[in-house]
Amino acid sequence: MQQPPAPHLILAIDDDDMVRLMLREILQREGFDVVCAADGRQGLELCASRKPDLVLLDVMLPDSNGFDCLQTIRRMPGNSILPIVMLTGVDDLDSVNRAFELGATDFIAKPISWPTLPHRLRYLLRSVATLSALAQSEAELRKAQKIAQLGSWDWHVASDSAQCSEEIFNILDLDPLRRELKLQDLLNRVEASEAAKLQQAIDLCLKNKLSFRIELPVSHRDGGDRVIHIQGEPIVENDTVERIRGAIQDITERRNIEERVRFLSYYDPLTGLPNRTLFKEILGQAMAYCDRYGSALSTLFISIARFKRINETLGPKIGDHVLKMFADRLVAEVRECDFVSATSEFDLANMTVSRLGGSTFTVLLNRVQDTRDSVKVAKRIFQIMQQSFPVETTELFLGINIGIAVYPGDGMDEDSFIKNGEFAMNHAGEYGHNNYQFFSKSLNVAAFHKLAMENSLRRAIERDELELYYQAKIDIRRHRVVGCEALIRWRHPELGLIGPSQFIPIAEDSGLIAQISNWVLENACRQVLDWRRQGDGPELVMAVNVSANQFRQPGFGGHVREVLAQIGLEPRYLKLELTETILLHNVEDALVTLRELQALGVRISIDDFGTGYSSLSYLKKLPISELKVDHSFVRDLPHNEDDMAITTAILALAEALSLEVVAEGVENQDQANFLLDNGCTVVQGFLYQRPMPATEFAEFARVFDSRSAADPIPR
Repeated sequence: MQQPPAPHLILAIDDDDMVRLMLREILQREGFDVVCAADGRQGLELCASRKPDLVLLDVMLPDSNGFDCLQTIRRMPGNSILPIVMLTGVDDLDSVNRAFELGATDFIAKPISWPTLPHRLRYLLRSVATLSALAQSEAELRKAQKIAQLGSWDWHVASDSAQCSEEIFNILDLDPLRRELKLQDLLNRVEASEAAKLQQAIDLCLKNKLSFRIELPVSHRDGGDRVIHIQGEPIVENDTVERIRGAIQDITERRNIEERVRFLSYYDPLTGLPNRTLFKEILGQAMAYCDRYGSALSTLFISIARFKRINETLGPKIGDHVLKMFADRLVAEVRECDFVSATSEFDLANMTVSRLGGSTFTVLLNRVQDTRDSVKVAKRIFQIMQQSFPVETTELFLGINIGIAVYPGDGMDEDSFIKNGEFAMNHAGEYGHNNYQFFSKSLNVAAFHKLAMENSLRRAIERDELELYYQAKIDIRRHRVVGCEALIRWRHPELGLIGPSQFIPIAEDSGLIAQISNWVLENACRQVLDWRRQGDGPELVMAVNVSANQFRQPGFGGHVREVLAQIGLEPRYLKLELTETILLHNVEDALVTLRELQALGVRISIDDFGTGYSSLSYLKKLPISELKVDHSFVRDLPHNEDDMAITTAILALAEALSLEVVAEGVENQDQANFLLDNGCTVVQGFLYQRPMPATEFAEFARVFDSRSAADPIPR
């Protein structure tokens, strides 16, 4: 079996610890081997011993300059075509010129564009491989030149005749039957406006005996445009340049690749809009303009509400199509806006609107005179986006949220400004669709509070800060506690006891909800088994709420089976409460899991029944045993006719389908009497008991079951 080729070895010589760390991390992730040196001496030792395939060399080193190191490496045996890439400041043109004169292959300006670096190095390595192939075998010269689109030439000054390889004629689109060229033939093939540059380079070579390199455009007879790289070196005899020999290479493909790499670095390939990187550059220029001239700018941060649902329902291909239509409509609207102007070298139509990523876009408004300008633009965007988006045979209507940040005021730099704008955008989403919100410092405070809560919540389980409280389910006809519901609480070391409404949304947003839900399931099962062993509540059934993330985890039914087996609890003492929304998200998958739980012997209850997508069709399909009447219907019984009608209908439905029924939120005797009179015998609510810790609940259940119907309810 053929072994895969060894990865290319890159030697990085740079005294900056962070640069070396980033080079190692990014290049190793892209499949390169990397060795690093912090100074020139160590770099030369590694170059001699490890024989790298490419060297990245900083111009400034602590023990020597990079140019001396470059010359030493180039003089080492076998390093004549070793690619050596100099790292230097973007404005250090003198260093760039000197590096090329001493034999550098290329240079990369700092700060380094990390996304494009691996592409650039691969290109250099491919070029060196081509040159190496040329050096290895003279017999393969023509073939190698054709592959590399590289031709050689040798021009005799006195006779004005040039001996050329076959590939020269292909590159210049000349008659291949000719074997000699005149200088004018070459000048004629170059664009007329560029021919003077080539003539000047040759004249200087003849006068000063200096090599030259130049890139020029040429046009072929087929109408295609090419870019060629011409290099020449003087051959001096008797202190006179007798010949100039060199090479011509078609670098059109390389130029196209470089343009593509640049595009991918700065533009979103789907919409063609500037990406987050380029937006930050544009924003930085606009901020500098504001600082200099005392003006202001505003940026709209726009998100498509619930866009993830489009991808999940219709697929990513349709999702991309919707994003493209959204971007096109947004650009068209902003172009007509009176409040948008440009302050940079970038084109207005391409640069004002950006895509930060996902379904988030920005509109940069320069020189705003009043915050009302931003609101006017936001309202126009709302209006234009209210129109439907045609997708195949249907139409989609999108909701959007807009956050508005203003500079100066809402951020000291690009990163803080973008962060604050996204805060405002997310805050707008909390108020429903098609809403805009300006950034305010209170949003920052709320965001940091939420982040602190999330960080604390991640450690709450390992620190044993979570607790379970229990609320009884009472059979009011038999005056018995027949079960209970496990309810989670968080005993925060600084904030005290926190209810689920304050931290469960954070758990859902951060992805912790499944872990917490599994903790509740395991501990509730242990508790009901402990009560049974102690003789408390012989027929007590423990109800546990199941989150959507937990239920949709692959193998959830098997997980429940493992928990029960590990703890030793019979499945009939466990009841899982799920909302209608969870079950209807994917009915077929839900049916598979529910039937697995039913076969196990676990009971299933529909929580908050009547508030979701209630229908007989799914009630008939799903293997459920209980309906829970939501407290919103119980609250105004027996005085609200609508609630009375809904509750009565739910009870009748449960009876017709032979389902148990539990009413939540019973707080007074009138509610209990109405429910009992209409056939609901099991209730749950503050009239009988508030949620309480395990020890207190066991005592409550014991006392309640021992009292008569006439005795007062234990509190």
